[in-house]
Amino acid sequence: MASRFGKPPGQHRKRLGILLPVLLFCLLAVLLNTGLNHLTDANEQEALEAARRAVVRSVMTFYAIEGRYPPSIDYLIENHGLSVDRQRFIVHYDVFAANIMPQIIVLPRDF
Repeated sequence: MASRFGKPPGQHRKRLGILLPVLLFCLLAVLLNTGLNHLTDANEQEALEAARRAVVRSVMTFYAIEGRYPPSIDYLIENHGLSVDRQRFIVHYDVFAANIMPQIIVLPRDF
């Protein structure tokens, strides 16, 4: 029997029964995407900080052994085993003098 508005009884329940799971799925998809983006950003920041710490630690070790700072990052990579992913990071190493701590900046390539 039709209601006075022309729709059979229970029609709203059927629509809600279909619409609610679809909306929940969309909400979960958005939340999952947001969470994954946050984890990716956090991972990139941690990798950047790890690269910076590796460069500083290598420079300080070189200074402790040699009594001077290395002339370049390439020298540390070639002769002292420093490993920096040059395709992922830009390493700015500015030496003022052999006995003054150089300026070390590590940046992501796609900033």
